[in-house]
Amino acid sequence: MDVSNTMLLVAIAAAYWLWFKRISRWLKGPRVWPILGSLPGLIEQRDRMHDWITENLRACGGTYQTCICAVPFLAKKQGLVTVTCDPKNIEHMLKTRFDNYPKGPAWQAVFHDFLGQGIFNADGDTWLFQGKTAALEFTTRTLRQAMGRWVNRGIKLRFCPILETAQIKCEPVDLQDLVLRLTFDNICGLAFRKDTRTCAPGLPENGFASAFDRATEASLQRFILPEFLWKLKKWLGLGLEVSLNRSLGEIDGYLDAVINTRKQELLSQQESGVQGHDDLLSRFMKKKDQKGQSYSEGFLRHVALNFILAGRDTSSVALSWFFWLVTTHPTVENKIVREICSVLIETRGTASRRGRRSP
Repeated sequence: MDVSNTMLLVAIAAAYWLWFKRISRWLKGPRVWPILGSLPGLIEQRDRMHDWITENLRACGGTYQTCICAVPFLAKKQGLVTVTCDPKNIEHMLKTRFDNYPKGPAWQAVFHDFLGQGIFNADGDTWLFQGKTAALEFTTRTLRQAMGRWVNRGIKLRFCPILETAQIKCEPVDLQDLVLRLTFDNICGLAFRKDTRTCAPGLPENGFASAFDRATEASLQRFILPEFLWKLKKWLGLGLEVSLNRSLGEIDGYLDAVINTRKQELLSQQESGVQGHDDLLSRFMKKKDQKGQSYSEGFLRHVALNFILAGRDTSSVALSWFFWLVTTHPTVENKIVREICSVLIETRGTASRRGRRSP
């Protein structure tokens, strides 16, 4: 190697070191290593990821930025990560200035096969139109009543009997799995009025639910891999890309059957003048897009899938953490029980007085 090449390498190393020292001083949170960024910490703490992130948030006052890939240009494009639990920051990103935080083409490419242009994967006017439509529908009385019916039926006829049977038999229960099944049945009923019956005695398997889980897992794996790599695996038909393709075929077949049945039902109801269904799919089928045209079957499938993704994992994870926190804080549990009892006593007393006054 001649002197000029050596000097060039030294200059590049010195420039990188200066860049790395500057960015590492600017970043807070876990330690950032040259080239590898915070990846060593992620690997080391992979078995306690949530606790580790919580510790970093607590140490940094609720918000920190880290660098997954400490390489110039690549770091700015896909390596910088902001982690926050500050309610003001979350409100700013999700509400106040939501337009400043688009998902972008990289995110949309990852989920496009699974979620299409649904609300979870859309930006700009497409997202705004779907968001306004969904918000308007969720405020309607009939939809809220339908939600109450699905939730009450699932809890009274399935969730509670399963827990009671397990208590009688002294058998352990995977509460997180049970809550996940409950919320899946509820959101499918609300989204397209179909009872998937995953939260039922014996906890039966459901082909649509299993395909949905596999498609979610395969789509999320794309985030771990560089974009060119998962696209190459998709082109070659390797790994979870095969599972994703098969799962999407099962999901599309299931939802196409639901949509076709619903179209026939809506047509017959329109001819007879009977009031329509109160599920989200039926409501979207009656609406027009921004160009005044009916939604395509592909778009309707993605609408249903996006709402299932929005309503299943979020609610089930929140409920699982809630029950865990309640079991670890007996004083809070006692307060909740007392409040529930007082509300029940007041409600039943009011109903009893109304019954006595009625003729």
